[in-house]
Amino acid sequence: MALLHILTNMPPTFGEICLQILDQMVAKKHFLFSTDSYHPQSIKAQERERRGKSEKIIVDGPSTRKPGDFKQLLANDDNKKQFCQLLFRVWSDQRAASRLEKTDMAVLIVEGRAHKLTSSNGKVEAHEINTIYSNQDETDTRVVLYLHHAAAIGYKDAVVRTPDTDIFVILLYHAHEIKLNVYLDTGSGKHRRLINVTEFAESLGKNYCAALLGYYVWSGEDCTSAFKGKGKVGPLKKLQKNPKFQEAFARLGDEWSIHHEVDESLEQFACVMYGHSRELSVNTVRGKMLCKMVGEDEKLTAKSKVDLARLPPCRAALQPHNKRVNHRVALYKRAHIAIVEKPKPYDEGQGWMRNAKDLLEPIWSSKPILPASLIDLLAAIDPKDKETEDEEDMEVDEVDFDAMFESDEEL
Repeated sequence: MALLHILTNMPPTFGEICLQILDQMVAKKHFLFSTDSYHPQSIKAQERERRGKSEKIIVDGPSTRKPGDFKQLLANDDNKKQFCQLLFRVWSDQRAASRLEKTDMAVLIVEGRAHKLTSSNGKVEAHEINTIYSNQDETDTRVVLYLHHAAAIGYKDAVVRTPDTDIFVILLYHAHEIKLNVYLDTGSGKHRRLINVTEFAESLGKNYCAALLGYYVWSGEDCTSAFKGKGKVGPLKKLQKNPKFQEAFARLGDEWSIHHEVDESLEQFACVMYGHSRELSVNTVRGKMLCKMVGEDEKLTAKSKVDLARLPPCRAALQPHNKRVNHRVALYKRAHIAIVEKPKPYDEGQGWMRNAKDLLEPIWSSKPILPASLIDLLAAIDPKDKETEDEEDMEVDEVDFDAMFESDEEL
């Protein structure tokens, strides 16, 4: 469905948009077009629900006119689900018959179910392909299953068309086991390019591809947070120089619960990422960085000018992040499996919980984000006092900076 975001010159009705997409696909002769599944309890659906979504519209049929902002429409899962159902309806209709006659193999996947579409005498028939039914929500993962199926029925090469980076790193991980040459058609306009994923994966090696997958999710993707101001390229260069950390990232997702040694290594890499390669604890790094912001011989007070966003997450926040990352990588590593047996995201050790509204929400921290002493200091600041008292004469409480970061229990 990511391709819908880069469609241009769209016609006025939903039915015509469906045919516009089909026109692009039939030029390939052999194609499989897959849409995501939209389950209310999935991680992505709950994440979008928590962040807010666009208004639901009713798509009565092919003649329904598209709204002015089509991309905004796609911010609602109900809208996308209706569109996917309409896509199957239009492509199965006689209006699509002449187009499908140009193809040798046409497969449309909606809600995880694959349908082979054939055209004869002006009519279209849809036959379900049960062998590639999957309970995985995202096409990002299911595409690996489809590539294995293509290899099994005799194809030697396959091109995956998507603008998503997620699929690229997933394909790199699985490319060594897929028995055909995989290419990625990505980008748009003058930035569109074709990447030989199979060749690239072989040049990187299987272990490094596994490390890349783990690192990509850990440094921030659709359902995992990024580290503010760090990006992906800079830390990746540090990762490339250290086989120890590569091994840790490669082990992510091997099991549904993150291994203690992997968790510790990821914390150490976070220290490296923030410029403290000799440290093992992010809490220690936070202390040193905050001390530098405040001044080596100064106490943290209400007058101190610090930027907390520049600090690494504390251990109590990093550990549930690592658990969420492990869960996501575990799904990606099992992309070749049609029916995946998996724990619920809110099960113990997976990194999410259900909030008061029964929505899935990340466990942001297993302990208080701020030390009690700092909370007391912030609460003691009276806005009226700030307006009326001279800053030089104002008395403020001081905080024992060293004690704040002395142990995990105090964070």
